[in-house]
Parts: sequence; structure tokens; C-alpha cells
Amino acid sequence: MRISETNPWSLTVMAFLFLAGLGICVLGTVLIASVILAVAAPGAWPSLPDSLLIATVVIAMEVFLGTAMACLCGLAYNYTARFSGGVQVDLTDDLTDPAPVTEALGLARRLQARARERLRGAKPVPASAGDTDGGEPRTSAPDLDGP
Repeated sequence: MRISETNPWSLTVMAFLFLAGLGICVLGTVLIASVILAVAAPGAWPSLPDSLLIATVVIAMEVFLGTAMACLCGLAYNYTARFSGGVQVDLTDDLTDPAPVTEALGLARRLQARARERLRGAKPVPASAGDTDGGEPRTSAPDLDGP
């Protein structure tokens, strides 16, 4: 399945539904907070209808702008996918073939062990009078061309 071949409006619809659901949650939160503050501290918070009106206007702008942004991002992706080929997504249940990552990790472990063995065999180089590292002995560079 290629993502660029999907319905371009599906992202917009999903964004609208997500933002509308989020807006309903915010309205519920504003309602509960307004009732609690009206009981706990009368006059410290705007009245319930004013709070819901402000929250509804902010949520409507959020849903509209968020849906427009999702639409523009989807269209921009689909436009660029024509030139780059899009993203290939393969879904499978077949796990019999070892992943290349597993092979790469095994190779990295072998190379790390080989480097440790070569560094253990390196001989310390005596510090000269012109060194500024405090006279700490250094190790010579290992021969990397060997077996």
C-alpha cells in the first residue's frame, strides 16, 4: 500500500473528528471548572454562559484552523509524493526471514570484539618531554591491516 495512493481527504476527515472530539472534552472541562469555581469562589470566574461562549468560540477556531492545516499538509504531501515516489508500507505476518538489522548487529559485535583484542595488544608509548598531557602513557595505534 502506498500512502500517496490513499484518499487525500481521509487525513482531513480524521483531523476534523479528532479536533471535534478534543473540543467536546474541553467544553466538558470548562463546564465542570466553571461550576466548581462558581460554588467555591462566586464572582471570581465569569458566569457559566459566558465561559461556555468563550470556550465554544475558541474551540470552533481550533477545529477550523486545525482541519485546514491538516488539509494543506495532506495536499503538500501528496504533491511531493508524485516527485519522490511516496512512502512504501508493507504489512506482513511472515517473520521467518531474519531482519537485516539482526545481521548488522551481529557484525557490529564481532567488529567490536576484534577492536578490543587489537587495543589490548597495543604497547604503551613513553611520554616525551614536549607532551602537554601530563606525562600519561599513550598506546600506539594498532595495525589495522592485519588479520
